[in-house]
Amino acid sequence: MTFGEINTIVLLGGSRCTAELALYLRDEGKFKYHIFTAPRQLPDVIYNDGTTFKDYLEKNKLPYTVCENINVEPKFIENITNNTLAIGLGEAWSFDKHIIEKLEGRLIDLMGIRLPQYRGGAHYTWQILRGNKIGACNLQVINEDMIQGVFDSGEIVKFKEYLFPVDARIPDDYFNYAVSEEINMIKEFVDEVSKKKTFTPFPLQNNFSMYFPRLHTLKNAFVDWRWNTCDIDKFICAFDDPYAGVSTQLNGQLVRIKKSRVETNDGGFHPFQAGLVYKIYNGYLYIATKDGSVILKNVYNQNGTEVTNTIKTGDRFITPNEWIEKGLSTKIEY
Repeated sequence: MTFGEINTIVLLGGSRCTAELALYLRDEGKFKYHIFTAPRQLPDVIYNDGTTFKDYLEKNKLPYTVCENINVEPKFIENITNNTLAIGLGEAWSFDKHIIEKLEGRLIDLMGIRLPQYRGGAHYTWQILRGNKIGACNLQVINEDMIQGVFDSGEIVKFKEYLFPVDARIPDDYFNYAVSEEINMIKEFVDEVSKKKTFTPFPLQNNFSMYFPRLHTLKNAFVDWRWNTCDIDKFICAFDDPYAGVSTQLNGQLVRIKKSRVETNDGGFHPFQAGLVYKIYNGYLYIATKDGSVILKNVYNQNGTEVTNTIKTGDRFITPNEWIEKGLSTKIEY
């Protein structure tokens, strides 16, 4: 498989990867390029300093078009030629048949997971829950059977696997490391396309398929203090930055918690003690669990204000069963 004489690369999506790849294309000057993004993606924060996707595009004078539906966007459709390569990078749309056919195999999607093992959404949250530190980048041909955020079925054009650092614990750690791996692979791919490299696509091995649905932190993430210590810790980590944190109840009020670690030095506790704040030391809360302790650094109220220093020993975190059950039964669709 070759992509022919490509002179234009269209980037579809709105992420740090999209932004940095556009800057790379601008600076390299080998291709004409343009970004198409959805309205909901412009305000997304892509750097820890608060820089949004829109901020980055405008600061670097990168050309972009905002559209609700790429399948009917004239500026996109009318400018597709035999020399156009389109790359999806967290795009907000699924593609109609006429777009797929018009691009004739030159519509490629980046999937930053080990396909087909983490189909669906909230990839890093699910990986953290499972203690999985294997990362991967896939560039696959988009076909008619693919459903964005649900089912990936296109042939893989280029693949790379790597390990997340041992100290990667929260989604931000995974995101930050993965972005550099993904950008480097796409840069390599773009360079190979410019040199007219022949690629050998291969199909997904569907007997290894695993599907995990999309999640919404405020609707799904309710911690059960009856779990064992490690499961509680993984759960808190899985919804940590850049997300709002897992929800629970303290003194009758909903609170959200972040920055967890496990400690076993004080031994285990009776299930009746689970969730109890039994010690506060140097600003850290020591929470009893049935086989150890969870140490918390940050507790926030519903407005996002930190309330850690208002908590006293003897207070207890407890999550009502109806909250937990609602979190488990709520299915997220975009």
